[in-house]
Amino acid sequence: MAKRDKKPDPLPYPSDPGAALFLELMMQMLAFFILLTSYAVIVEEKRLAAMGSLAGTFNPMPRGANLSEGQGPALPARDIVEGSSAPKRTAKELTAIAKDLGVEDSMQVLPLDQDTVRVRFSEHIGFASGKVTLNDAALALVDKLVESFKRPEVIEIQIEGHTDDLPTRGSGYSSNWELSAARSMSVFHALEQRGVASTRMIAAGMGDKHPVAGRPDLSRRVDITLKFRPVTDQNVEKGQIHQLQRPAISSPKSSF
Repeated sequence: MAKRDKKPDPLPYPSDPGAALFLELMMQMLAFFILLTSYAVIVEEKRLAAMGSLAGTFNPMPRGANLSEGQGPALPARDIVEGSSAPKRTAKELTAIAKDLGVEDSMQVLPLDQDTVRVRFSEHIGFASGKVTLNDAALALVDKLVESFKRPEVIEIQIEGHTDDLPTRGSGYSSNWELSAARSMSVFHALEQRGVASTRMIAAGMGDKHPVAGRPDLSRRVDITLKFRPVTDQNVEKGQIHQLQRPAISSPKSSF
């Protein structure tokens, strides 16, 4: 009696090409969603490294090309600072602007911590008494400040209007709180008109609740607080931020 042929083992994948393609697509989508989930919890430094890895993997350009060198696009890898952190560098720039405009006695630049810088200017270089429209001197100042404010290192700009505790006679506002809020919005709109994204700005009226001791002229003021993208000490060495990813694109190699 002849032996029956042994039945072949079942195929590891569906025999239908359409079903196999669908299975492959589902596996790729699953891998993609796992990547998104992981990406959401990666710390800032690892996020940059992951971005560089993805760009290098999927970018069709030749390896090593860099837009900053005229060789094609790449993720930013330039040094953000030159000899100091971004907040310190920005504070120096803003101080130099105040000096150039001759308002260094009325405008203060205050580094608050390693990620925050505050620009403070008094009422008399910003507004007429009781008014909320920025004067010409303030607009000239804003024109100079805005380039520093638009840098990608600045992730939040908080604008606070402040007043003293004197009544707001003749201002058209029923309280110092409303006057301070209107002034902060004037600065907000001036920055927005000059290209600062409104989504990065917060405007608030603080009224007379935060006076500056011994400086009544600075109790009537505007504070602009810049919050910078956090940079850890491990990423900063000798004033440079290390490149955290391999080159997204590289230059083509000669075949000769």
